[in-house]
Amino acid sequence: MKTFAPKFNLNQKGGVLKLIPLGGVGDVTKNMYVYEYDNDIIIIDCGVGFPDEAMPGVDLVIPDITYLREKRDKIRGILITHGHEDHIGGLPFIWPQLQVPIYTQKLTAGFIRAKFSEHNLPKDKIAEVKLDQVLNLGVFKVSFYQVSHSVPDSMGIVLKTPVGTLIHQADFKIDWTPVSKQVTDVGAVARLGSEGVSVLAIDCLRVDKPGFNKSEKSIEDSFEKAALETKGKLLITMTSSNVSRMQQAINVAQKLGRKVVVVGRSFENNFQIARDLGYLYVPAGLVVAPDTISSFASRKLLILIAGAQGQSDSALARAANEEHKQLKLSEGDSVVFSADPIPSTESAQNALIDSLTSLGVDVYYSAITSDLHVSGHAALEELRLMINLIKPRNLLPIGGTFRHMRQFSQMVQDMGYHKENVIMAEDGDILELKKDSIKLIGRVEVQNVYVDGLGVGDVGHIVLRDRKVMSEEGVVVVVVPLDQHEGRIRGEIDLISRGFVFEEFATELLDEGTEVLKAALEKHPHKISDWRFLRKMIEETLERFFYEQTERRPLILPVVVEV
Repeated sequence: MKTFAPKFNLNQKGGVLKLIPLGGVGDVTKNMYVYEYDNDIIIIDCGVGFPDEAMPGVDLVIPDITYLREKRDKIRGILITHGHEDHIGGLPFIWPQLQVPIYTQKLTAGFIRAKFSEHNLPKDKIAEVKLDQVLNLGVFKVSFYQVSHSVPDSMGIVLKTPVGTLIHQADFKIDWTPVSKQVTDVGAVARLGSEGVSVLAIDCLRVDKPGFNKSEKSIEDSFEKAALETKGKLLITMTSSNVSRMQQAINVAQKLGRKVVVVGRSFENNFQIARDLGYLYVPAGLVVAPDTISSFASRKLLILIAGAQGQSDSALARAANEEHKQLKLSEGDSVVFSADPIPSTESAQNALIDSLTSLGVDVYYSAITSDLHVSGHAALEELRLMINLIKPRNLLPIGGTFRHMRQFSQMVQDMGYHKENVIMAEDGDILELKKDSIKLIGRVEVQNVYVDGLGVGDVGHIVLRDRKVMSEEGVVVVVVPLDQHEGRIRGEIDLISRGFVFEEFATELLDEGTEVLKAALEKHPHKISDWRFLRKMIEETLERFFYEQTERRPLILPVVVEV
């Protein structure tokens, strides 16, 4: 097979277009891409990444927009492909620095408005677009086409420019029977291919999965099977924006006579937005409030709950560690993980599964039951199909790790493309596109920008909360001896303070803090198997105590010693 040359409009003005990924290349999250031509810039997506264990004190990671700050007057808008956090989560932190229009479809716009309300940001620049609209954003003529994904209102973006047509295809799959009934518009894609496409930027995350994905519709049977096997409460956790899967859980609950409870702030917000906008059909009287859980027999409840990635502060983690005020788990209950862990969250999800299992709860997850999750990302044959329809001259794999990018490159070479037509970029690389060529011409310096409870880290000076707190508030090291078999405290808890309070006052305060912590840990009725949750419990207990006593917030460093 030969490579395909695009059919450019030779009457258009010549020039150079720059394509700069600020996030999302070599990484599954933090998607943000800059398309720049002379005095016009458009941005596609503005996502967040999630911290790993090497990022203490960090809540979120966002792209570095140093390059864009001085070019703010050139930015014509931000285009959002769909409503997942790794594509919209950075907006509340980045948009205030840019304050440009945001263009996206109805459901995604609803998610973004909710985020802006939470951060007290104006919503007047969030514009809803329809798939048949064409936007003229400076030199860019922008159009859209529908794709299937795990959240409704996902789309591909077409950019017609003086140097040719570019397509930005973020997360998608080929699903002929999606729950949302939003099928990938292969007809529109084929028409674009016949007209000529210079560059296709395309999600490559599941290139290592052979064949085609199963339809999202198949998940409902798996939910029903789990519900029939569960004598007590059935909990289902998934990505909080996976509206299609929410609908399938609702369908099962209605069919089997279970009430639906939605637990966890992210879930509650997205559930309500999707319901209000008509993307969820919920029969009257089916949903009940979390504070009524104890009023129903366990076998009559289906609970949609946040925490699929094992987040230590999620509703599911609190329930697993018996700290949730309204939700108590016991033998006979089941938890279904209808989401695979994203890279960097595998250990967190595994720890949460262990905690749930130790309570006697039955846990369904993809490592033992393959039919509980269907990926929203195109598998190998779906990628091949899309590429054959679009016939781009050059390809840029995005949304995957470097190993996925490498596998993608090998795949398209097997399809007949030359290696030089597959652009293996990194975040910050500057790709120069002309009518007849594309090449790497340099890079802009980018680094992770960390977000925590104190705000957004300064670009170029990554100040993590730990360093800030230690320098201003001091540190308290907490040594906790824990019986590794029984999961209980054995021996004396030791608190060591540095830079927190004057030495003459420290002994009494630390002794009192030790007693407060002991009391909190002794209230925990069962053994603790999730060390991450234990550390968080220690941090929260002592942070609250020390602030009440001193109005200071020292950094709490728990050290769990297994004995």
